[in-house]
Amino acid sequence: MPKQTRKSDRGFTLIELASVLVIVGIFAAISAPNLLGLFDRYRLNQATDTLVGAIKEAQMQAIRQGKLCRIIINSNNTLTGEPPGCLLSSRSIRGNIKIRNNIPGAVSNISFSHKGNTTKAGTIVLSSQGTNSQKCFAISLGTGIARTGIYTGEKTGSILGKKCKKKS
Repeated sequence: MPKQTRKSDRGFTLIELASVLVIVGIFAAISAPNLLGLFDRYRLNQATDTLVGAIKEAQMQAIRQGKLCRIIINSNNTLTGEPPGCLLSSRSIRGNIKIRNNIPGAVSNISFSHKGNTTKAGTIVLSSQGTNSQKCFAISLGTGIARTGIYTGEKTGSILGKKCKKKS
């Protein structure tokens, strides 16, 4: 009976490993910017949800408590309620999110009467350096009706309420 020689399996060659690493590296280089952009859009959506939630809570607390409630948008991206009790807790918008608005007054704030009406109208725009998309929140004068959307204006300069387009 002839002796069979069997080729032994010793693993992969250096060339095979290098080829696989190059292919994996190419895929990583292609997908990394998309993944980072996805994270930035997620942070932007989360910041918008935080802002809208705080504003709606201040409006509901004004109605519930039967008193004037104000939400203040501080320059350090924190949202606070005034007087105490208008927000159950202050909110902070983290990350590289920039908040701009065209709300009149020295201090950016939105006030709600005991009926939920507001004395100011304006648009708040949130943007991130890592993505081109911008989110907006617009509130009407008197009724306090609000909406969110996608802001189609520039990332710098003045804010126009008509550039806050409804989400599609």
